[in-house]
Amino acid sequence: MEALLRGTLAVDDQGCVHAKTTGDSVTTLVWPKGYTVKGDSKSFEVLDASKNVVARSGSPLAVGGGGADSFQDTWTERDCAKGRLWMVGAIGTG
Repeated sequence: MEALLRGTLAVDDQGCVHAKTTGDSVTTLVWPKGYTVKGDSKSFEVLDASKNVVARSGSPLAVGGGGADSFQDTWTERDCAKGRLWMVGAIGTG
């Protein structure tokens, strides 16, 4: 959980929030419990469990964490899983 992913947040046609990285590869972010997304497909924010904004659509993002090999049944947003899976740890700006 010490790797770093750099990219920007984007939403797809199904309303799923993903990270777009170099080469337009799509990464599914698996957020910690309690995180939510507010807004719409044009402009949105990711809120932590305390309702603090931790990321915004289109802004550069650096996400600490690590890759996951498969989607776990207990994770949310299963229908949004595509591309690589990334377990989110620390969040910063790109």
